[in-house]
Amino acid sequence: MEVAAITAVATTAASVFYSKKAADAQKKQINAATVAAEKEYELEKQQIGLTLQEEQRKNRSLLAQQQSAYKAKLGAEGLSQIGSGQAILDNMQKEHDIEDKYLINKANISLEALQNGIDETRTRNLLSLTQHSNETKSGYLKNIGDSANGLGRMIIK
Repeated sequence: MEVAAITAVATTAASVFYSKKAADAQKKQINAATVAAEKEYELEKQQIGLTLQEEQRKNRSLLAQQQSAYKAKLGAEGLSQIGSGQAILDNMQKEHDIEDKYLINKANISLEALQNGIDETRTRNLLSLTQHSNETKSGYLKNIGDSANGLGRMIIK
């Protein structure tokens, strides 16, 4: 009977040890996935920012070229930039400002979608960790309960 009791305790201890080892490995994997998702988020956020800056730079350059060409045309025609000429230049600037605002809004929407994605990943990983922790604790209690039942039956015999 003593051999059976020792075997039951050893089996339970081994089961708990390997369950804990597997739980720790899965926890590390989930944490690594969270860290990777956060790094990906940061990289994509930087990429969105760089794309926005590049588009804004191109638009400013294009505006400057258009305004210079128009000013040159006015000068070549002997007209001043007062009156309708200035109104056209102002309109070019307004169009540029509208386009810039559109680009910024577009970038902000992309950033918000990206933030929602990382929040979803964090929530999913946290849920997985919690679920795995609960399953592991349940497994420990089941193993201990099984051992206690086995030992109790041996003592009764």
